[in-house]
Amino acid sequence: MHKLLLEIPSRLDTERLVLRRYEKGDGEHLFALLERGNNRKLLEEHLDEAKEVLTLEDAEIKVREHAAEWISRERFVMGIWHKESEVFTGEIWIEPKNWDVPSFELGYYIDPAREGEGLATEAARRSVKFLFDGLKAHKVIIITRDANEKSWKLAERLGFKREGHLRECGVKDGERWGLYHYGLLRDEIKNE
Repeated sequence: MHKLLLEIPSRLDTERLVLRRYEKGDGEHLFALLERGNNRKLLEEHLDEAKEVLTLEDAEIKVREHAAEWISRERFVMGIWHKESEVFTGEIWIEPKNWDVPSFELGYYIDPAREGEGLATEAARRSVKFLFDGLKAHKVIIITRDANEKSWKLAERLGFKREGHLRECGVKDGERWGLYHYGLLRDEIKNE
C-alpha cells in the first residue's frame, strides 16, 4: 500500500499520557515548554528545533510544519501531554528511513523538570508498539549522543541493541561528542 493511503491514528494513549499530532494553536504549548526555567539551554544541546523556535510565532510555524510533514508521511511528530493535568510535557518523532524495509527512526524529549518520572519511557514504548503494529516496521532505530546517558539507557530498557558508536563525530563549543546507534528488529520485539 502506498504510504499516503495508510490510515495512521493521530492520537496514541498510554496510562498517563496522550501522544497526538500537532494542531493549530499548539505552538503556544511548545513555546511555553522551551521558555520554562532552564529548558531552552538544556534542550538546545540536543535539539536543533530548540534553536529555531525563538518566538511564539516560530513555535506555531514549527507545529504547523510538523502537521504538514504528517500528511505527506515525511515525519510523524507528536506532542506529549500528561492526561491528568493536560500539560504539554515533550515530543516524540518518528522519521521514515526506508519505506521498502520498512525502517523508522524514533526520537524523543521530555521537559527536563519531568525527568525521572518514566514519562519518556512510557511514550517511547507506546511509539515502538505503534511502529511495529501500526506501521508494520521491520526495524526501529534510535540515535543518541554518547554523553546522553538517560537517552541511551531508555533505548536499552526498551530492548534496543547498540549497533554502533560513531566516536567524536561532532563538536560543539570545542567539545567533541559521539553518537550511539541502536536498533530493534520486529523479531526481537516479540521476545520482549
